[in-house]
Amino acid sequence: MAKHESEVPLAGERKLDPADFFEKNRGAIYSIIVLSILMIIWYFAANRIQNTLLLPYFQDTVKEFINCWIDRKIVSNLMLTLKRVFTGFLYAFAIGIPLGLLMGYSRAAMQGISPIINSLRQIPIMAWIPLSIIWFGLGDGPTVFLITVSAIFPLVINTIAGVHGIDPTYYNAARSMGASLPNIIRDIVIPGALPSILTGCRLAMGSGWMSVICAEFIATSAGFGFLMVEAQMRLETAQLYALMIMSGLVGFVIDKGFIVIESKLTSWRYKDGFIGG
Repeated sequence: MAKHESEVPLAGERKLDPADFFEKNRGAIYSIIVLSILMIIWYFAANRIQNTLLLPYFQDTVKEFINCWIDRKIVSNLMLTLKRVFTGFLYAFAIGIPLGLLMGYSRAAMQGISPIINSLRQIPIMAWIPLSIIWFGLGDGPTVFLITVSAIFPLVINTIAGVHGIDPTYYNAARSMGASLPNIIRDIVIPGALPSILTGCRLAMGSGWMSVICAEFIATSAGFGFLMVEAQMRLETAQLYALMIMSGLVGFVIDKGFIVIESKLTSWRYKDGFIGG
C-alpha cells in the first residue's frame, strides 16, 4: 500500500506532458516552424542570386535589424511615427464611433449620410496626399489627417454593423419600461455594439499604421517611412528590408495589444473558445 502511495505525484511535482505543452502552444510552434522555413529559403535564395540590391544576404539583414533597435535616429523617428498614428486614431475614434452609432440607430441618418461615407471611402488614400499637403503643409498635419481618413471608415462601418446586430427585442423591452433615448444608447446600443467597435478599432489602427508609412514617403522629412525612403535612395537594401520587418513587427505588437484589450472588455466572448488573431 505504501508503495502505491509513494508513486502518486504531488500537485507541485506533476511532470510536464509534451502533448499538453504542444496543444497549449500549437499556434506559436506552427509560427516558429513557418518562420524558420522562410528564413532558410531566404538564406539560400540570397546566396544563389548573389545580388544584394534585389535580395540582401539574410545575415546582413539580421545585423541591420538589430542595429535598428539601438540606433537613436531610427528609434526617435519610430516614436514620432507612433505619435502620429495614435493621434490620428484618436481623432478617427472621436468622429467615427458617434457617427457609426448615429447611423446604426437612426434610419434617417443612415439614409442621409451613407451615400457620402460610401463615396468618400472609395477614394484611395494616396489620392488624399496632394490635398492634405495643400491644407496642412508638410510635417505632422498631413500625416495625421491621412491616418484619420484611413481609420475612420472601418470604425464607422463596424460600429454600424454592431448596432444592427442587436436584437430588436432589447429595444422594445427598454421602451416598454420607460427607458429614455440616452439610457437606451448607454445600456443597450453601446454594450451590444462593443465587440464590433473593438474589431473596428483593430482594423482602423492597422489602416492608420499602413497609411502613415505611405504618407511619410511624400509629405514629411522625418518619420519611419521617411527613413525607408532614405535607405532606398542610398541603395541600402539590407537596411530597407530590416526597416520593413521592424514596421511589420511593430504593427503586429499593436494589433496584439488591441486583442488583449478586446479580451478584457468582452471576456464573455472568450469563455467557450478562441476569438481573435
